[in-house]
Amino acid sequence: MIPGHISIAPRVLSKVGGAVVAETLAVPRHDVRVDAHDEEGSLALSVSTPMTIPALTRDLVVPPGGVLGTIRSLQDTVTHRLLEITGRAVSRVDVTVTGSRLEKTGALR
Repeated sequence: MIPGHISIAPRVLSKVGGAVVAETLAVPRHDVRVDAHDEEGSLALSVSTPMTIPALTRDLVVPPGGVLGTIRSLQDTVTHRLLEITGRAVSRVDVTVTGSRLEKTGALR
C-alpha cells in the first residue's frame, strides 16, 4: 500500500450518487438532485428525484411493495453502488419523490 491520503470532494460524491439514482430509476440525470455530506465518518445522502411510472395497461406489473418498495430498493442500490464505486460506506439515503414520469412504450395512439 502506498502511504498518503485520498479524499473525494462532496460534489463528486453527489454527482456519482445522482448518476446511480438516474440510472436505477430510468429518469433524466438533470432531474435528480443529490446532497452528500459526512455523517460521523460515513456518507449520508439526501436525494430528490422523480420516479418512472409504468404505463397503466392491462399487463401492468407492479413492483413488490409498490412505490415504497421501489424507493427501498433504490436506497439499497445506492448504498451498495457508492461503496463499490467510491469505497465510502453510506449510512443513510433520504429520498424525496418530486414527481412522476410515464414510462415510454412504443408509438402513441
